[in-house]
Amino acid sequence: MRVADLPVVHGGSGVGLFLRDGRYELRVPHGMTALSSREAIALLFKTFVVFRRTRRDVRRLRPRDGVEQRPTGQDAGEDGVSFCDALAFDELFDRVDPRSLLSLCERAARLDHGLPARFERHLHLALFDERGTAHFERVPGTRRAARHGQADIVGLYCVLAQDFYRNLLGVDPVCGWGAFASEGEALADDFRHRHLTPEDSLFQDDASASDRSREQFRHLLAVIDRASPVRDAVYRDLHDALDRYLHAGPVPDERHRTPDGQVWGVGDFWAVWESICLVHALDQDIDAERLPSLWTCDHEHLPRGLADDALKRDWEHRRDQVFARNEIRRRPDLVRTTGEGWLIADFKYQARPQTQRPKFADEGELTKAERDFLNLEAYGLLLRVHLLTPPVQVDHRVRLEMWLPGESSELRHMPGTPRWDPPLSIRHLATRPALERYGRLYGR
Repeated sequence: MRVADLPVVHGGSGVGLFLRDGRYELRVPHGMTALSSREAIALLFKTFVVFRRTRRDVRRLRPRDGVEQRPTGQDAGEDGVSFCDALAFDELFDRVDPRSLLSLCERAARLDHGLPARFERHLHLALFDERGTAHFERVPGTRRAARHGQADIVGLYCVLAQDFYRNLLGVDPVCGWGAFASEGEALADDFRHRHLTPEDSLFQDDASASDRSREQFRHLLAVIDRASPVRDAVYRDLHDALDRYLHAGPVPDERHRTPDGQVWGVGDFWAVWESICLVHALDQDIDAERLPSLWTCDHEHLPRGLADDALKRDWEHRRDQVFARNEIRRRPDLVRTTGEGWLIADFKYQARPQTQRPKFADEGELTKAERDFLNLEAYGLLLRVHLLTPPVQVDHRVRLEMWLPGESSELRHMPGTPRWDPPLSIRHLATRPALERYGRLYGR
């Protein structure tokens, strides 16, 4: 599987890499089909990483989102977000702590029997033991035989991580490595100097060159594994993740069919969309350089670092004061003050808006869309009652909006007879700019 060859298709609830009828396809959110496969994977990876770092309510998420299974049958996680990582993207470049891998780099220096005659010229390269004896790991001008072992797997990892950050995500490796960045760069440069060319990369414009690099990386991983006498848990976990990454997940086989389904990504994008909308709302205040207009929100999916605990407590107090009634603790997605009064927004991950109220289903039960309309109505009426009740009695103009993904930004008023009161509008957010802005949090 080559990234450049992946077809980009419009996804439903699932977003990421999927197998369908034995073929890979990259499913993107509503409004993003114009992206190339490389751009889409880079943007989705940063989006998923930012979202996975939010403080989610696992008990609330799990009933609303099924947990996908990895191709190996292993559970995809306990967070209820159904993130599937069969490609080892997340395992290698987000959750791994590079500093823990340094234990694999410990190896004794070895005296090289091919030292040149002018020994003193190379003392700055020597390692000295407690007796003052000089040992040389490498001496310029001598022929160096290839040596592989546990330490080299760290160098291979650093090369692949460096390639992933720079050539796919287009970010500085410090975004993923943090304080390990300088050491990681040095290990990558050393391994590349000894075993690779400067051009070796999985993400080159030339597809054949990328394939050659992938084969070289696979060969090096196999040689390293054969030459490693001791394989502890840290080594084995890293090797297995690198092996999955270099083989690009399960390979479709005509004789032994690989089950269709999710290979990498999230099984239901609704929670990620809610997080993206919250960041978009906060950024509107920043862009306008005004006092915060966000009065309260359901901050469960807000990425960490954007609001402190005191602000969250204020939001929760206001929310309970207005919307907690009759044994129901309602949680509007967003309430903000505007120059035109008050705005209540409900975030919906849908391809198309529901323009007519469907009322009841065939079985006489309320449809999901009708429950959404009823909840939004209740939010508007409760806020208006609060604003008209002494001693508050402030501007009581309230507007309702549903925020949906779209190709471009658009605001459309909801028709209805009798008219909507408070008035309701459908707002489409341009999906790609919203995800790009959300993905910038990856480097924080």
